Amino acid sequence: MAYLTENQITEIAEAALVSFEMTASWKEARTAAIEYAADEFGATVTGSQLGYALNKAKVGWTAISYATKKAVA
Repeated sequence: MAYLTENQITEIAEAALVSFEMTASWKEARTAAIEYAADEFGATVTGSQLGYALNKAKVGWTAISYATKKAVA
């Protein structure tokens, strides 16, 4: 287990969000987040770190969806 900073978790969340944008699968986004943490930080994320990163990614997706709907309307 490694301590990850807020910035590192945000990077993991961004990797998950990009994966979700490409696959429309939160399962694939989860895998991408785990792999990103291992590749970039040499860390195995804890369940709480992963959950936090995925929640941040979901908030990001909600913001993108809202902005797109607003732009179309």
